[in-house]
Amino acid sequence: MNNLPQGWGKNQQAAMETHLPLATQLFPVGDMLAKDLRGTLKLVREAGYDGVEFAGGFQYPAQEVRFALEEAGLQIVGWHTPWEALSPENIYAAITYNKVLGNQFIIVPWRPEEALATRESCLQFAAELTWVSDLLGMYGMVTGYHNHAAEFRPTDDTKELPWDIIAQNTPSKVILQNDIGNGMRGGGDMIHLLKKYPGRAGTIHMKPYSPKGRDVFFDDPDCTIDWDEYFRIAREEAGVRWYIMEYVNPTRFPNDPIGALAASAKWFRDRDGK
Repeated sequence: MNNLPQGWGKNQQAAMETHLPLATQLFPVGDMLAKDLRGTLKLVREAGYDGVEFAGGFQYPAQEVRFALEEAGLQIVGWHTPWEALSPENIYAAITYNKVLGNQFIIVPWRPEEALATRESCLQFAAELTWVSDLLGMYGMVTGYHNHAAEFRPTDDTKELPWDIIAQNTPSKVILQNDIGNGMRGGGDMIHLLKKYPGRAGTIHMKPYSPKGRDVFFDDPDCTIDWDEYFRIAREEAGVRWYIMEYVNPTRFPNDPIGALAASAKWFRDRDGK
């Protein structure tokens, strides 16, 4: 069952019928955004993207961000929001800010490893995430959690995967934002997990991975991801509405994050975005 808000995403129906639209996480161009928000968003659009996901604190005036997005022709598809910004003391400011933007996806980007070390600590986080989800739902928003590697290393006590504990102890409306590169680095079977929790992905992060531990591009022979299967599961089972690129490769694209984004978008269009 798909638990995304009704009407989320201007390309929602088209994505269901053909292919999914493409966004990028803006973390790789964070320095550029700080210097020139409007110009950088225009470059992202020209690089081949339909939407963007912001990361970090709310460092720009909300109305300025909304104008810059509209000017560039980009849709906001989420904000990676620091956990402390979703505390009882701060969450209403986060809600107000994102309402101005028209953003419905407020994603928790990470938790420190100690917060995932035991079943009890994972359950505590799941309970807090459920509280955030319930409150955001009153304002037409959803929350979710984005993985790194620690979520796929067994807990110290019960030897369960933190990802499973969080998934099984939060309501289905809480998005499980599958970052395939991060998860594989931690030993996670990320395609299996998309199938294990159908309808809960919403958005996913596409990041290449090599078991050799080196920087690789999506089509590198050392990238061991089965992209065809990944795309199929994303479309047919996982409830995905947007692919989100998060690609940084200082070896292949030194000091050229826009070049990296453009090459990633072209690879995607050639592979799945026809």
